[in-house]
Amino acid sequence: MYYVPHEKLDIKWTSKDSFVLSLPWVSMEIDVAEEDKDWIKDATEHLQKFASNQNVQKFIKELKDYPVFYIQPRSMKEFEGKDLQACPEIDVDCSTPHRFVESFGCEIEDNLRKDILPAWTWDREKILSKARIPNTDLYDPISFVTYLICYRLEWENTTWSGQDGFGQFMERLLKKDEDKFFQVIGWISRQSWYVTTESCQAMEPALTHFEKGRDWINHFIHDEAGHYKFMEQVFEDIELNKEDFPVEDGTKWLLAAHKKTAMISPLTFSAMINLFEAAYYEGQDPISRVIKLSSKPHAARGFDLHYKINQEHRHCDMPVNLATCLAPQTYTHALLTLSLFELTLNFLDKMEEQLAKDYEVT
Repeated sequence: MYYVPHEKLDIKWTSKDSFVLSLPWVSMEIDVAEEDKDWIKDATEHLQKFASNQNVQKFIKELKDYPVFYIQPRSMKEFEGKDLQACPEIDVDCSTPHRFVESFGCEIEDNLRKDILPAWTWDREKILSKARIPNTDLYDPISFVTYLICYRLEWENTTWSGQDGFGQFMERLLKKDEDKFFQVIGWISRQSWYVTTESCQAMEPALTHFEKGRDWINHFIHDEAGHYKFMEQVFEDIELNKEDFPVEDGTKWLLAAHKKTAMISPLTFSAMINLFEAAYYEGQDPISRVIKLSSKPHAARGFDLHYKINQEHRHCDMPVNLATCLAPQTYTHALLTLSLFELTLNFLDKMEEQLAKDYEVT
């Protein structure tokens, strides 16, 4: 496969021995060993204009654990002779968000309907163009998923939560009212408890409807089983009852929508796992970091253990692993995926913002 650096990937040398790699969603300072300077210098000079450069490919491959690239669409010939999952027929109207919700056929709470977008805002043609297979009207699933993951991160960087609005709110709340802070931790833990309780069941239909990805899906289900216990540990440590906190409508939608995609669209099902898992793992869990500033730092254990397993098992790679099992995708399935991503991410963003308004201490 051929790596394409994301168009916003920027490299600035800070000295002859190190450089800063930056994107809207990640920044890293990287030291360079003496024996690697020549080829890395060459790679950074050709990064955007000559991605086919051998050193550029080597450079990106060294960074493949991070979302800084996407995969160039393969030719139709590269799919030949492979036992891949074909696209099923679907009938979903993606012309507007409201028509999408009605035709998608997934249960949605009445209270959540007020947060349905009035119109789509994402640059669909830009995303699709990155994955279109040359001389066809089909899309490479690996190209599509890898670019969509980056696009999500870029979009989130423009939102309140993506600009660390939620993290800053949590730190302010901790300083002003620790009791309320732990109430918010309880709310977060309740959403995570629901997701980790329901996710395996939501994925099970894919074992039937996504036959070519069955081994990966089976592995993932077994890896996720029992993760709700981590959140139960958090409730025990903060001495609160999970039943005192609601499961929000946006959280219910997230799980119901994933179960629906498990039945109708292997592409959308694969991509949507990115909404449950961090795009990459680095450092520590952000919620854990804030809890450790409180009077109950031990309450971070549940988040730390969950994060550690996801990190060590590279759950962030699962959408791409599943995409390797897919045949070229139709416009209908690609559009379904984009629509569900944009709608669901907006639901989740508004949910967090509302929580901050409810608990903010001035």
